[in-house]
Amino acid sequence: MATSSLAEVRTAMTVEDAYARYHAAWEAQDPDRIADLHSTDSIFWLQDGRSPFVQGREPIRRHCAGLFQLYGEIGFEPCRVLYGEDRWVFDYTMVLKLTDTSGKPFVARIDMIDVVDVNPAGEVTRKDVFVDRAATQEALARAGLG
Repeated sequence: MATSSLAEVRTAMTVEDAYARYHAAWEAQDPDRIADLHSTDSIFWLQDGRSPFVQGREPIRRHCAGLFQLYGEIGFEPCRVLYGEDRWVFDYTMVLKLTDTSGKPFVARIDMIDVVDVNPAGEVTRKDVFVDRAATQEALARAGLG
């Protein structure tokens, strides 16, 4: 095996490890762990056409805590994860257990893609979240949240 190939494998493993830690923090709905896995100047940007980005660990922690408070239990159904030298792309369906405006529970399923850049230390330096805006708006309206 050539040296450059070995270096590429080591880089990919590092990115895979960073993804595994990060995904576990989201699965645990732990805003402190999530924020700790970001660099100090990290950017979190929900690309939904209306929200500005959030920058820095503490604002990211507050943002994530707000998401968990607003939506309650959030689940993730992975479709695929693609790894690059210093990033991963996570294609998934977010599953929200919500209650409609008449008090009836329902499950919202929203397709999403995360593009996440990491530094050599494995910290997230930027996370762009691309969301199915129509499905999000429909679910939030049905729940009386949008």
